[in-house]
Amino acid sequence: MNNQPRVHHFVPQFWVKEFTGADGKLWGYAWDDDRIKERSSKAMMQIFDLYTIQPQGADDTSLETCELGNIDRNGSAAFNRVLSGDYTEAAKAELATFLAAQIMRDPQTLASYKPKTQEFALALLDALDATDYASFVETLSARFPGAEKIIKESDFDYIRGLGLAGAEQAIDRVISALEASGGFPGLPFTDLVRDASGRDIIRDVLLGLDWELKMDANAGFTLGDAGVLYNKRALGSGLKAPLSSTTALYLTHSAKPAQGIATSRAKPFEVQHLNLESAARTRRWLVGEKSQLEQLKAQVSGQGFPTT
Repeated sequence: MNNQPRVHHFVPQFWVKEFTGADGKLWGYAWDDDRIKERSSKAMMQIFDLYTIQPQGADDTSLETCELGNIDRNGSAAFNRVLSGDYTEAAKAELATFLAAQIMRDPQTLASYKPKTQEFALALLDALDATDYASFVETLSARFPGAEKIIKESDFDYIRGLGLAGAEQAIDRVISALEASGGFPGLPFTDLVRDASGRDIIRDVLLGLDWELKMDANAGFTLGDAGVLYNKRALGSGLKAPLSSTTALYLTHSAKPAQGIATSRAKPFEVQHLNLESAARTRRWLVGEKSQLEQLKAQVSGQGFPTT
């Protein structure tokens, strides 16, 4: 157990390396030492024991070594495919699968697990006031897509028949069972990467948006440790992600999403706005061309980047 990896990357190294400068160096800023310097991709975008779990009291880091390792290998291939000019629907689907996992593995998503579990339990109690199962599913699924896969009609009838106190105890058992079995895709981390169904819900939302790559010949895009930028209360409203120093992905709401991935030339203000958003959302690290980092440091980080 002593040889298990305990420092876990939440933004994979292959992504960070896409921001290596024209000079062949990877320039990075870290808010804690407030310096821009050449850094190693291995030493950034990581947290100690982020994905370690403790089955029967024994440390288990298999998420980092197995499932996330596979996701990163497939993600690297998807990046290479898209950045090499494959803008097909198939390439888009591969990248969407990686982005869905990236959203789920982010430290802020993991930190939201306990409150989200409590929110689900309360929502389940409220939904039990529905007059029938169809209304129950409609009410609960509006807040937690896929809930009907967990709470079947027989469960609904049984829990309703227990009364309030009995229902609370039954719901507590449901939550405990979800945690033990690998989880429920509507709750962050309960199925994180072991069960693809959770990622599939996110992926399908992403594939329901219009995709566009914006290119910057001056290699001016930077990457913050938030990676994927979106409204956490409304993922379906859109998403942005700098993929490399020359390429950024923009997903926008669409009533009829187009096939494949569109491309366009990024305007200077678009590059600057995305960099400012990446810097504003980052918790510790920012990588990119040295001159861009110096500009962002002067504009955003007078007292250090946000830590939450």
